[in-house]
Parts: sequence; structure tokens; C-alpha cells
Amino acid sequence: MTVRFGVFSDVGRVREENQDAYGCFEARPDGGEGSGARLFIVADGMGGHTHGGQASRLAVRVVQKAYFAGPGQNVQRRLRQALVEANASVYQQSQRNGGLEKMGTTCTALALRKGQAYLAHVGDSRAYRLRGEAITQMTHDHTLVHQMQREGLLTEQEMQTHPRRHVLMRALGVGPELEVDCTALGPARPGDRFLLCSDGLEAVMPEEMQQIIACSPPQQACEALVALANERGGRDNSTAMVIVIQA
Repeated sequence: MTVRFGVFSDVGRVREENQDAYGCFEARPDGGEGSGARLFIVADGMGGHTHGGQASRLAVRVVQKAYFAGPGQNVQRRLRQALVEANASVYQQSQRNGGLEKMGTTCTALALRKGQAYLAHVGDSRAYRLRGEAITQMTHDHTLVHQMQREGLLTEQEMQTHPRRHVLMRALGVGPELEVDCTALGPARPGDRFLLCSDGLEAVMPEEMQQIIACSPPQQACEALVALANERGGRDNSTAMVIVIQA
């Protein structure tokens, strides 16, 4: 399995600091992972919280280190544990600051190993898979409005304009315990394309993502997605990472 990828991150048109972070990692040849094992991560420091950028960068470092520290173990379990360890690191850093300066971040991680794909996720960054002509969101947003929508309290249209639509119900680093969504996606097929992105891309519709990703090389697709988000206001930091599976 051959993997190509691109990534692009931008501060946007409103924010002064880019609090997004990302990482693209390959296992060392002698690390016991097997040929071609990869890990891709996007993290978005929580807006309005000080040290959001520090939290997202710390999360990426810890997830990468923890994940590759246990080759040969169950991948899904290892990926979940990596996010749990990152949560502990960010939370402990916040406590060292006296707890007065809260730190938090989303985290979405895609692992590829021996032709299989695995996903771990906390927050409202997203992962999509483009297979054939269909694009599918592979993650659930851990936000107040999405929880209300799943409970039948809000329609999808009402979610788009709700004043608390960005309130997170689950994030990495804001408490000592963390619930992680972790899924085995099955075989990564030749031609599959994955998109990991921060919520700065919320202005870009899935069908637009599908068209851009299907018609462009990975790096150009990432730049085009972020440019479109900025054209539509750029109210947040935007990060796009596109991973393409080849035979």
C-alpha cells in the first residue's frame, strides 16, 4: 500500500493566532510496526481558551509518541490509549498553571497499518472518507447542538444558526478523564481518500469537499479547501489534511 498526502493550515481572516496543530508520521523501519504504518493527526486548540495552541501541539506530540511506543499491540486499543495519555498530559499542564488558564483541544487521528484503517476522535474536528463518488463523515461532532439534534431537540437547519453551536461536550485536556470514539474502519482500499480537518472548514459543504479532493492532488486539494473557507469569512483557523491510498 502506497500513501500520498498533503496538508495545509491557515490562521484565517479573524483570529490572531493559529491554534491548530497537525502531524504526519511514519513508523521507523525497525519499530516493529511493519512496512508503511502511518499516523495522521489534526488537533484544534479550543477557541477562547488561553494556551489553546500549546494544548493542540502537546496533544499531537503525545499521541505520536504513545501510539508508536507499543508496536504489535491491538491497534484500536493502542490508538485510544494514545489519546487518553495526551488528555492526561494536557490536563496536567493546565494544573501546573494553577488551573487558572484552561487548556483544551480536539483531536482526530487516523492510523494505517497492514492495509487496515483505524480512527480515534474527540471534539468537533472531523474525518471524512471519499470512496468512489461518495463522501462520508466518519466522526460525530461532540458538540452541544449535535447532541441536541441526535436527541430530536433541534433540526439540522436549526443547528446551523444556534448561538451555542460551537460549545464542546467533549474535549481533550479539560478534565482528568476522557471518553474516546475509536473505530476500526476496515481495509483501506486503493483509491480511498481521507480528509482530516478542523472546524474552520465548516463553511465548505461535503459535496464541495468531494469535488475538490477527487479532482486535485492532495496538497492542492488542501490548499483549495482552506482558501474556500477563507473566502467565506475565514472566521476560524482552518486545517485540511488529505490522505490518498494507492495500490
